[in-house]
Amino acid sequence: MAYPVIDADPVVSVSDLSLSYPAHAGGRAFQAVEGVSFELPRGGITALLGESGSGKSTLAKFLAGRGSEAGQKAARVKFAGGEARVMDLSMRRLGRRARARLTAYVGHLAQDAGATLTPELNVGDILFEPIAERSKRFDREELGERIAEMMDIVALPLSKLQEYPYELSKGQRQRIAVMRSLMLDPALLIADEPTLGVDANNRPRIVELLKWYRERTGASMILISHDIGMLEALVQDVLVMQQGRLVGEGDINEIFRNADHGYVQLLAQALRATAYDEIADE
Repeated sequence: MAYPVIDADPVVSVSDLSLSYPAHAGGRAFQAVEGVSFELPRGGITALLGESGSGKSTLAKFLAGRGSEAGQKAARVKFAGGEARVMDLSMRRLGRRARARLTAYVGHLAQDAGATLTPELNVGDILFEPIAERSKRFDREELGERIAEMMDIVALPLSKLQEYPYELSKGQRQRIAVMRSLMLDPALLIADEPTLGVDANNRPRIVELLKWYRERTGASMILISHDIGMLEALVQDVLVMQQGRLVGEGDINEIFRNADHGYVQLLAQALRATAYDEIADE
């Protein structure tokens, strides 16, 4: 029986990995990721950067163990070659039970997660939901204290716990979604655009939440973000993807300062240019 090794180092190891989406509507299978290799050391924070369609979200979803979750078959990520290990579990032939065990320790924030919060639940129940699904026995009071601390960090009043997603702004829903991704205390967090839709004033609060979480747990992280402030505050290493391939890799300061690949230079410029592009959304 395969079990995740929580203190595995590296926590993620990818070698010549290729991923595809199945053929549909008479078309051919689409190769989304091709020949990617990298390692994430235990406790490390790596950013995955690239333009839309570069394969970064596909890679993130697969490594988080959520590649086969999509409702439509055509949207499910398929393993197409190479090797990937997360917490020492091979992702090549990950059965349903092993996947369930892995996802208990790997937090995943999908892109635009704030838009997919369960509409029938209030914020308090949305935050309790991941834990209630795993176990019927948990210390509600202790959990309540942790939620209160997180709400304070992201500047949301506790009264919001009684509200429903439709009563919140886009930025508030996103902050709740980031909190929810941390509720099971994941040893590895894979987050796709955690500050998406959050205004420039409140983005640093998400950075503070992730810093607080990492200091408390020592968690490893893979972050996809176009928020240069978040990247510079949290990230050590950067992986740059273009059309499914890795085209740049290295220390965040070095890769943006000494980029020898034209695409990486353009990406760095674009990140800086859009650093403060969000409109105010309290």
